[in-house]
Amino acid sequence: MKVPLRFQITEYDCGTVSLLNALSYLFERENMPLELVKEIYKYTISCHTEDGVLGKSGKQKENIKNLIKWATDLTKKKDYGVKFTRCEQREVNIENIRSCIKNKGVVYAKTYRCHDISEHYVIITSLDESNAYVFDPYFLDERHYDMDSDVSFIFDEPFRYNRIVKLERLLSNTKKDLSLGRTDVRECILIERVKKPIEEDMNKKKK
Repeated sequence: MKVPLRFQITEYDCGTVSLLNALSYLFERENMPLELVKEIYKYTISCHTEDGVLGKSGKQKENIKNLIKWATDLTKKKDYGVKFTRCEQREVNIENIRSCIKNKGVVYAKTYRCHDISEHYVIITSLDESNAYVFDPYFLDERHYDMDSDVSFIFDEPFRYNRIVKLERLLSNTKKDLSLGRTDVRECILIERVKKPIEEDMNKKKK
C-alpha cells in the first residue's frame, strides 16, 4: 500500500521530508527500505548553527550530498532496488528530469521559496509539455499563489503532487518560488526503482 506524501513540521526539515516523500512515492509501505529511512534522518537532521539551532546549518547541503553517496554505495551492496543519481549545474536540465520521470522515477530538487529567499527541497513526480507536477512539503495558506500565475495549488492528489508549476518558472534563473535558479548552483537527485536480480529471474520464468 502506498501512503500519502507528507508536509514538513518545522522550518528546517524540507530536505528530510522530501527525501522520505521520494521513497514513499516509489515504494509500497510494506517494501520501504527501513535502513534508508533511518539514515535519511541521521544525515539530514544532525547539524547545528553556531547558536545551536538544529537542522538549520549550512552543513545540511553537504550532509545531503554525503547521504546520497552513502545511499548509492549501500544500494549497490544490499540491492534495495533503487538507484540515486546526483546532478549538478548543467546536468540539472529538462532532458534529465524528463528521462527520470519517463522511467517512473522521481526528482528530488533544490528550489527556492521567496518568502525567506532560502534553498528549499521538493520532489518532481510528473511533467507535461508546459508544467511540472511537484510535491512541496511546505504548508501554505491556499490563497498564497493567488497573485502568481506560474504556480497553482492541487488538493486532491495526496499521493503524487500538490503544486502545478509552469516549466518556464521551474527552469528560470530567478529566486522565485519553485525555480531551480542559476545554472551554476543547481542540484538535483534522480531517484529510480531498478529491478532486483530475483525479480528479473521471476519475470523470465513467467515468460
